[in-house]
Amino acid sequence: MFSFVVTLGIGSLLVTSACQSQQAASAPAPAVAPPEYTPTATIKDIMQSVVDPNADVVWLAVTTVQSAKGTVDTAPKTDEEWTKVRHGAIALTEAANLLIVPGRHVARPGEKSETPGVELEPSEMEALINKDIPAFRMRAKALHEAGLAALQAVDAKDAQKVFEVGEQIEQACENCHKQYWYPNEKIPPVPGEIAETGAKSGAANPAKPAK
Repeated sequence: MFSFVVTLGIGSLLVTSACQSQQAASAPAPAVAPPEYTPTATIKDIMQSVVDPNADVVWLAVTTVQSAKGTVDTAPKTDEEWTKVRHGAIALTEAANLLIVPGRHVARPGEKSETPGVELEPSEMEALINKDIPAFRMRAKALHEAGLAALQAVDAKDAQKVFEVGEQIEQACENCHKQYWYPNEKIPPVPGEIAETGAKSGAANPAKPAK
């Protein structure tokens, strides 16, 4: 009888322990606070120190130069050369994430535009970005996707694809610059386009006097 009672007591303890373990396993994990960002560098710093030099690494990896001496094609050939381009693609990809860290300023306090009249002042750029945060992040994501495409091309050792992705990178950068850096820029038409437009206008309006 005593042995039965002891066995029953141990069994009850095991059942209780198992239930408590199941409850502990099913209990939701405590919420983890998001990390605290310390954005020391400015957007301008990241552009100059990370985006520009690493975009150049990707752009200059595959080139064709024509001169009086002939055509010179350049492309990565060794593992070391491909690794260098891969590092550039990774840095470019992650730079897009750095650009959208909350609290990051466009430039240091009091810093002025290096080309006034061509681009906005940093304070004006920041005002545009702050009014347009979702769109700014979307444009930064386009740079991330371009960098990722470059990375995939590098991993495949596809030089032609690396060359083609260069246009995607340039377009991602330019779409952001035209929106926040120099939105008022007016690019004059190419001279050939002016001539073609004038010829079409004259044909459409024969009464227009020739100049």
